[in-house]
Amino acid sequence: MADIKALEHPTLKVPYELLNKKFRCAQKSIDREVSKVQVVGSELQTCLQKPDITIGEVTLALDSMVEKLKMLKRKADESISEELETARMIKRRVDHLKEAEHLHENTRPLWQKKRLDRMLVEYFLRAGYYSTALKLAQHSDIEDLTNIDLFMNSKAVEESLINHETAPCLAWCYENKSKLRKLKSSLEFKLRQQEFIEMIRSNCRLDAVRHARKYFSSQLDEQQLAETQIVMGLLAFSPDTNIPSYKDLLIQSAGTTWYALEEMAALNEGQVTCPRSKETHHIEKCEKVYVM
Repeated sequence: MADIKALEHPTLKVPYELLNKKFRCAQKSIDREVSKVQVVGSELQTCLQKPDITIGEVTLALDSMVEKLKMLKRKADESISEELETARMIKRRVDHLKEAEHLHENTRPLWQKKRLDRMLVEYFLRAGYYSTALKLAQHSDIEDLTNIDLFMNSKAVEESLINHETAPCLAWCYENKSKLRKLKSSLEFKLRQQEFIEMIRSNCRLDAVRHARKYFSSQLDEQQLAETQIVMGLLAFSPDTNIPSYKDLLIQSAGTTWYALEEMAALNEGQVTCPRSKETHHIEKCEKVYVM
């Protein structure tokens, strides 16, 4: 039973984490819109208290209020719709797992086959065989019962990093900043460091200096400060330098800490599998860097 629970853990854990994430994002989004409505409401009240108020001013203030209320409603509708869809996903998975309690002998093999296909999809995804996993999921009609979207998003981030593009991964960092902060992750720092290196590689030294002032000037721990001092040394050398320590920095790919390719602690209770070496590590120990 313990093995079964361990195997099925990601089936419910991942959509639950997704629902939790959508709820937090929705709360922040709605709070921002409510604040805007309150500001416009205060402006409308101030406007109405003016002794020489005109019809045009009232109309303009009311139009602004209506616009903000419409935006609030739209954001609320979008957030509720996304949360309901995720909740329905969880229900579908719960219902699927509950079927195992009341299976007849004739239907048991079909349920077991579907479950085996789910496990194979998860295995192929973790091993990096995305196309194989996608074909199997579509053929078995089990896409809703797997975490294939999560891994496909990870694949997109991985490909962008290999292509020296950090924006998608930084966006992922922003979406998961609370979890990264709890784990004391250095992922965003390493991405900013890689951006600096890319600017040096492109010989955009003035941009690199501005970048360093913005992201490396404060809140660095001892290790990050030491790494920054080394990286800043690149300013004194050309992109084709043959000095080993700086040459190694310049030939790194933009793929930094690969554990960002999977949602924090969403799978295997805080463990992730490296798409290159296939090794599994605890999330807090994942600081491996891709080198071209």
